[in-house]
Amino acid sequence: MGINDNGFIRGLVGPLVNRKVGNKNYLQSRPYRVKQTDDTKRASKDFGNVSRAGALIRMCFGEIHQQLHDGQMGNRLNRQIYRAIKTNLDCDKGSRALSNCVLDRLVNFQFNENCHMQDYFFIDPLISLNKKKDLKIAFPEFDIKRALVLPEKCNAVVFKFHAFSFDFDELEHKEIKDTEWEYDLKYKQDPIPAKTLTIKCGEFIGSSIFIGFTILYLEKDSRRSNVLNEIDFNAASILAAFQL
Repeated sequence: MGINDNGFIRGLVGPLVNRKVGNKNYLQSRPYRVKQTDDTKRASKDFGNVSRAGALIRMCFGEIHQQLHDGQMGNRLNRQIYRAIKTNLDCDKGSRALSNCVLDRLVNFQFNENCHMQDYFFIDPLISLNKKKDLKIAFPEFDIKRALVLPEKCNAVVFKFHAFSFDFDELEHKEIKDTEWEYDLKYKQDPIPAKTLTIKCGEFIGSSIFIGFTILYLEKDSRRSNVLNEIDFNAASILAAFQL
């Protein structure tokens, strides 16, 4: 119903809505509620599962990305998770999650699009999970100054790993281990011998295991260590993921 207010019409008249703004009268079409189809409702449920899984992953790997990520990181991660859940062919649309899907589609996800790990670190540690649920991270022999791009004043690096077990159906997680390998550049060991880090995961099993990886760049002196990572120089990624 419309109301005449001193020459101005307010309210709904047929398919038109009348609004008074200042000393003018505006007409606009009445908004119509769009009825969702069953397919749209199922897609919406999938997007909800994607969003919750993405938020969980971002929270757990906070020590890896250190909040030094690009502004679209959350949206990029959600898009990648949606690509991954499409491989879950056992579940109908509307009930798909990261369980029983191809997690390799999330491997090498970059938390910081401005600093891709492959542009700053030129070797690939070999990641494996054996039958005893021991996670092994194997570095080959390498020359650190050839293998890394380093910021100015950097005289030490820390290879940092963070492993989590996830149950995406229940949206639960357990921290497995946070482990680091620090190397001081001043020793100038050339080349650096091969090294393998082991993380025992047997008692932390959920439905999947994710390993986050970053490099901390340090400026060390006799009194303190300054972390040189910044928004445009913070390589951080999902290094590996295993479906159990």
